[in-house]
Amino acid sequence: MTITLSETDVRTCEACWTKPVTAARSTEAGRDLLCEECAEGNCPRRVDLFPPLGIFGLSVRRIELGKHGSGSPKTPPDQGPPLPSPKPTTTPGRPPV
Repeated sequence: MTITLSETDVRTCEACWTKPVTAARSTEAGRDLLCEECAEGNCPRRVDLFPPLGIFGLSVRRIELGKHGSGSPKTPPDQGPPLPSPKPTTTPGRPPV
């Protein structure tokens, strides 16, 4: 059985991820590219690599809200010690410590 693979097709079995693709199985979502053993065993694909949004597990909500979905970034709860007052002066010829 000869399979024609495009430039964007995976070359490793989508079920076991270890052996090269030698078989294709037609499904409702398209086709599964499998090795001979996984095709004969009717093994399922392990993960959808490129769903409609492009990244596995990424939902529309995460795209709209981004990493900081709760608004602008907030200051940390522990801001550390206060800055010295008055500001320390530098000595010429020596780096500040």
